[in-house]
Amino acid sequence: MSSQPHAKPAISSDAAIGGATATLADVYIVGALLTRPTRQPDYERGHHAFVALSAEMAEHPRNMLQKLAEVAVELCGANTAGISLLDGDVFRWEAVAGVCASARGGTMPRDASPCGVCIDRNSTQLMHMAERCFPALKSDPPFVESLLIPFHAHGKAIGTVWVVSHEAGRTFDAEDERTLSALSKFAAAGWQAWRASEAVTEHNRRQDDFIATLSHELRNPLAAIVAAGSLLQHYVAGDSRAMRPTQVVVRQSKLVSRLIEDLLDITRIDSGKLQLEKRTVDLRAVISETVESRRAQIERRRHSLSVELGAAPVLVDVDPIRLALVVSNLMDNASKYTPENGRISVALSTEADEVVVAVSDNGVGIPADRTESIFQAFTQLHESRDSSAGGLGLGLALVRSLTALHGGTVNVASAGLGQGSCFTVRLPVRRSSAPLQANA
Repeated sequence: MSSQPHAKPAISSDAAIGGATATLADVYIVGALLTRPTRQPDYERGHHAFVALSAEMAEHPRNMLQKLAEVAVELCGANTAGISLLDGDVFRWEAVAGVCASARGGTMPRDASPCGVCIDRNSTQLMHMAERCFPALKSDPPFVESLLIPFHAHGKAIGTVWVVSHEAGRTFDAEDERTLSALSKFAAAGWQAWRASEAVTEHNRRQDDFIATLSHELRNPLAAIVAAGSLLQHYVAGDSRAMRPTQVVVRQSKLVSRLIEDLLDITRIDSGKLQLEKRTVDLRAVISETVESRRAQIERRRHSLSVELGAAPVLVDVDPIRLALVVSNLMDNASKYTPENGRISVALSTEADEVVVAVSDNGVGIPADRTESIFQAFTQLHESRDSSAGGLGLGLALVRSLTALHGGTVNVASAGLGQGSCFTVRLPVRRSSAPLQANA
């Protein structure tokens, strides 16, 4: 069905297209829609079909047009149905269902297609043996009868929805026109939803590429700053005046390093490039080491910290480094949003075939309508009370993504603002027979 575009000649009702054996007037039979007996509408079947189309448009906008073609075959009792999109001087068969489904993706010059007439006239077209006027349509089986209706975006016709009968005994009537007209409105909405989805995807791809490039470019000079700061600490160890600003440089450069790693992890996860290195570990050891690494921050805020890990090993198949990041981010979040002298607790338990890690605090709390949105990247519920903590709103997004990669879930519960919160991570218990390895 593919053909190369060429210059568009005039199409009139009294002149045949080059190579044709009939004029447009000879194949044009739209008046028959007014004189033919009309079948009774099947509203129930139409309702179910339109509900299915709505669901497809919401969940898979890229596939919605193909679904629409399949629905058109069913509702109109057609042999073939399709959607042709105008792309410059050609029509692209974006969706095709039925006998000619293999032609999907093909193109046809605008002037060689009945779709061009449909768009130029901006009205319903019914044609009999259209190949007599449009030789490019010649096929086996032939297009005996073709019903076409244009659809629009922003007031401009951009394509057609059409059904075809390959049998002399199957003709289209006013009910088919009504059905196809309704489907054309879905086609317009579906096309716009698809384009919007593609635009968002492209925008996100460009954003991820920019973030990844920027993060990589920042890592090397920042690593040098961190190393220089650590070395400087050694040289000024006896000078109290120089020690304090040096500690600030080291602490803040480490913070920026972590922010960069968070950015890189987010882009790796979004692109599917983050690979977990799982092994069987005692989750108590992972949490214990993570707690120790965050203890200085906890003490700096004068928080009371409670840790309950139990006496028995809790074996899980995880990437210990990534899981430690999950716990660390939850502790950081609790510390940042809990006032000084507040309480933070970390508890580990088992329930049936799951292990449960709960990080609780008596901090600022979370409104009920925000318990989902806080897990979105670059989202922050409150301005951090700890100006040294910083943050881009990536911590909880990483928590959810990394937990999901481990086959687990994370949820938050809060009685509301000022009532604290509890983040609960659930992971599957160990199912492999791999030997226990020391956490590294």
